[in-house]
Amino acid sequence: MKHARNAGPDLAFRLAQRLVTAVADDMSTTQRVGAGAVAALVAISPFGAWSEVEAQADPLTTGTPVEVGPFEVTVEKAATADELGHLVPQDGNHMLAVVADVTNTGDVPEYGVTLSKAIPAPQNAGIVPEEPLEDLGADAATGDAAAPGDDAGSSAEPSASPSPSAPEEPKLPSATIINIEDGTSISILNPGVTHRVALIWEQSGTWTGTELPLEVVELEWVEEDPLGLDDGHWFANEIAFQGQIPVKPATPEASADERGPSTEVEQQ
Repeated sequence: MKHARNAGPDLAFRLAQRLVTAVADDMSTTQRVGAGAVAALVAISPFGAWSEVEAQADPLTTGTPVEVGPFEVTVEKAATADELGHLVPQDGNHMLAVVADVTNTGDVPEYGVTLSKAIPAPQNAGIVPEEPLEDLGADAATGDAAAPGDDAGSSAEPSASPSPSAPEEPKLPSATIINIEDGTSISILNPGVTHRVALIWEQSGTWTGTELPLEVVELEWVEEDPLGLDDGHWFANEIAFQGQIPVKPATPEASADERGPSTEVEQQ
């Protein structure tokens, strides 16, 4: 099934917002107001003013192919496993895998990371968020270590606290994508080739749902980026498909040593 929509004005508006955000920190208040107006004007199409209409995502069901950007994606199932090859969760957690058949329908190779943009980590499904860099500590971020007995850090005046604001939602990681057939990572999807893949995330062991709220994001081709830094790339736009995918829990009968990294998910 081909998913087609006229998203040109919406895409232009989103890219304009991205441009304004990138430079807003160096703007005065007056300049910010002007930049906001520019972003709004960019959203006007040649056929009249663009009026935002809430997009309705199409249903996503297992076994039904959908098209996003250069890919035809058929989600087959979702399953959990105690571990998947070299992917081992923290104690008490498990690995969540979404198995799908993916075909590059274009004429050129596409990066695996483009596929991960189309299928982001499911929201409200216990996916373990990325650890912010600041939580790793200043030493990890800078590579500098304090000398023994050096208590300068403790005696230094604390920096000013940021102004109170609403807490940001934790950032969820992109999927690790592996080839089901041999358990190897996929970095390139060649044109005309269908791969059976697993998109994998670490999931909290406290999540007890039986259905996964999965979304597939529309990919729009950007020929010229307003920032001028990344022309010719796929841009993750609005949600195109969404659905509740049944999740099969891990089956502990066989040990990981008796199964390859891919067959553990396939057998469920």
